[in-house]
Amino acid sequence: MSASVKEQLIIEVWDETGQETAGATDLELIQKALLDKFGAQGRESPASIARILADHGVRLKHPEVFEADVRWREREMFAPFSYEELNFTTIEVALAWVEKLTVLPPEAALRRFVLQIKTELELLAGSKKFSLREREVAGEVAHWLTVWLQNPPIFADWLSLRRQSAEYRERFDR
Repeated sequence: MSASVKEQLIIEVWDETGQETAGATDLELIQKALLDKFGAQGRESPASIARILADHGVRLKHPEVFEADVRWREREMFAPFSYEELNFTTIEVALAWVEKLTVLPPEAALRRFVLQIKTELELLAGSKKFSLREREVAGEVAHWLTVWLQNPPIFADWLSLRRQSAEYRERFDR
């Protein structure tokens, strides 16, 4: 993908903000626009976006840019999965993701990442903003992650047994 296409989108989104200086919120807005338009190929760090803006004469809120970039890099370092892989729209998508989890080492950073996802899924499972089916899938995956966090070595076997259970089949083999 051409850098100029990305640069054009960055500048277009920036112009739409009508701001005089760019800070963390502006960079996040631009990051979202890049991901929406280009998917995973649109992934850019806040520092990269800020550099392009600065090259086009935009004044930066340097402390905010720095902090946003540090937060982004920490998330990237601890996030072995892409945004697209974490979009659990069906039980099949969730199963594909969690099967990848079974082959990864249970390192501390990965455990923190999984715990964060589990917490977010529990919130989603209790939210009325989502369909019943989405809440069911989120609750199920949160349950899986609880087991993985408790005992990663047995997880693959446990998941296989879980998928054979009557409760699971009744809920998800429709």
